[in-house]
Amino acid sequence: MRPKTLRGRLALFYAIALSLVLGAFAATVYAVIEAEEAAESPLIKALEPPDQTGLHLLIALAAALPVALAVAIGGAVLVSRRGLAPLDDVVKIAGGIGTESLDQRIPERAGSVEEIARLVRALNGMLERLDRSVAGMRRFTADASHELRTPLATLLGELEITLRHDRSPAELRGAVESTLEHLGRLSRLVDGLLTLARSDAGGLPFTPEPVDLAELVRAAVEPYDAVATAREIRLRVDASAPVAAFADPLWTGRAIANLVDNACKFTPSGGEVTIAVRAEGPRALVEVRDSGPGVPDADRERIFERFFRGPAARAGAEGSGLGLPLAREIARSQGGDLQALPVTGGAAFVLALPVSRTFG
Repeated sequence: MRPKTLRGRLALFYAIALSLVLGAFAATVYAVIEAEEAAESPLIKALEPPDQTGLHLLIALAAALPVALAVAIGGAVLVSRRGLAPLDDVVKIAGGIGTESLDQRIPERAGSVEEIARLVRALNGMLERLDRSVAGMRRFTADASHELRTPLATLLGELEITLRHDRSPAELRGAVESTLEHLGRLSRLVDGLLTLARSDAGGLPFTPEPVDLAELVRAAVEPYDAVATAREIRLRVDASAPVAAFADPLWTGRAIANLVDNACKFTPSGGEVTIAVRAEGPRALVEVRDSGPGVPDADRERIFERFFRGPAARAGAEGSGLGLPLAREIARSQGGDLQALPVTGGAAFVLALPVSRTFG
């Protein structure tokens, strides 16, 4: 029966190997002795006493074999115990790590063999990734709860006040309009959360195809003409020449709309929003610039965290902090990316997508 532990298997391997070596050695010696005896002349054989070398060899082998087996097994156990001691530490520490202690790391034991050292480093890397993921999930859950709680509390308060006293038709209409506004915000928030959750699970139905990115930008920007006019913002689109991209038109249009919506939201009256489309090497680019308050250098990456809202957003602009994370997720899921550029005055974002070689 084959041993289940590595130590037992090593001991069995060494014992069998040593037994085979001793047997082969004894057989070789015995064959040499027999060959020498066969080569002697009959007269010498008759004068010499009977040769007992073969018998003595067998007796010595029978006596040495158990000792050799004991030495092999003992040596295997000793070597495996010292060599696998770091692995025992890994098992012991890893067995005690739970969701509340993912910040623990397995120490690298001095003198460990390279294979076990690599295993420890790989496990520590896995723990670090899990720690970041779980921390992000907890932060995401807390932020989502907060974002949902605020409009729900506002809705409940307004409805309670409305029902508490008699209202005129005009007042009731205003309460209903306010309720619809809050419900619309809740609907957009839930839709963004579901989209990000599906993206995390790899479930967004992307169907990339060759598209004219300039035409896609013009279609995505068109609904914001009225918004820009109402806010007295100059909305300029530089997308006259076709730019071939390989992307899902529906999701890409949504990402572009999120960028334009953010730009119009943070640009003050009299400001300007510019959307430019161009191709650079293997990338088709959409650059959205505005003359708003801009993004601080320290927040240039944080603005892509879910629910993060910079100083300008917290100062009064509406939003849930999901538009930019969703746009980046859409870009990266199609082999592209979304970055905030370091600019002076205003903000600039570049959406990069793969260029299509078969367009037109």
